Amino acid sequence: MDLVIGTKDSVNKILWDEAKATRAQGGFTLIASVLSGLTVLLKGAPLLVNYTTRTATVVKTATVITGGDATHTRVSKGSAFKVGSVISQTVGAVAVAITAIDATNASYDEFTHLTVTTAFTAGNVLFEADAAGATSAYLYTVNALLSDNTKIVGSSTATAVIGAFEIREANLPYPISAAMKTALTSRFQFI
Repeated sequence: MDLVIGTKDSVNKILWDEAKATRAQGGFTLIASVLSGLTVLLKGAPLLVNYTTRTATVVKTATVITGGDATHTRVSKGSAFKVGSVISQTVGAVAVAITAIDATNASYDEFTHLTVTTAFTAGNVLFEADAAGATSAYLYTVNALLSDNTKIVGSSTATAVIGAFEIREANLPYPISAAMKTALTSRFQFI
């Protein structure tokens, strides 16, 4: 069994065995209105695909970086979050709305948000929550990964990977939380 490398993402990292990845038939219209100024959505981005409406919505995530406090959180560069997005780090925990995003630092982006009791923990994955408040849930539940880099223009079409094994998690452009891995089921294997 040989590994067929196939295409690589924009930074030349292999994400999965292209020949063995299962893709959904047909494309999905990418809902770009929920993204924050991204011009390209990178291969491996988590998606919620809707087979009835044939749409794909990005399940937004970012890794928390050291240096935040109760009203400011530093995150990995290039997340799809925008002002008004509601963030949390644990299902059932507090969720707060982003009120400003500072992307001027080369190493991280900084979200300003309503006060949380304790700062978000470095290394955890932030996700977009359904509503601000004392208990949170995912706004969108991931069920696929983006097959190829997709330029965001007008009504872009996305191809969804609905099953892949030996996904190199460290090479993914956006972090995948433990809850997201559970939602992806055994159709996906991360290494």
